[in-house]
Amino acid sequence: MEIDLTITIIIAVGGWAFGIYQMFKNRQWEKKDILANRRYEEYSRFMRKLEQINESVRKDPNLIFGVSNDFIATLLEGDEESMEKALLTYNQRIIDYIRTSTEPLLIINQEISPLLLIASDDLSRLLSRYKELINDFNNEMQNCLSKLSAKNSNSFKVLETIGHNERWIEFSTINDDILQLMRKEINVK
Repeated sequence: MEIDLTITIIIAVGGWAFGIYQMFKNRQWEKKDILANRRYEEYSRFMRKLEQINESVRKDPNLIFGVSNDFIATLLEGDEESMEKALLTYNQRIIDYIRTSTEPLLIINQEISPLLLIASDDLSRLLSRYKELINDFNNEMQNCLSKLSAKNSNSFKVLETIGHNERWIEFSTINDDILQLMRKEINVK
């Protein structure tokens, strides 16, 4: 009788321990699922925002072409005074266009901040580097814009250096790496 009681107690304690172990494992899996769902929602929102920004940038080619068309039309039909005014207007509109073209990067920079809260360490490092590149580009752009003058068309030569460095290659590479890590973190093979 003692052997039966001992075996029963061992089975009961083993079953109880296994049940507790399963409860903790289940809770651990639920936390992983919740984190994966949060990451999926945030990463999806971020990717939708990037696509929305890309779409808005691609949709309006008249933004730059309209500026030059107006300038050429004024040049062809005007006298010297109107041509000078057209040149000043053209330069100012180009400066405004350049300013508005940097806005998408500022929005992307803002969108990265919430991702840093839920991203893995590897992804956080990539996102931080992405932010550094954006800030570097915006600082360079602001520096160039401060040198532009609507009255001096030669001042636009400072814009020739923007984008002629490794930053754009790194933007593309980091963007691909971020996408791959996001897919990995939400268990998409």
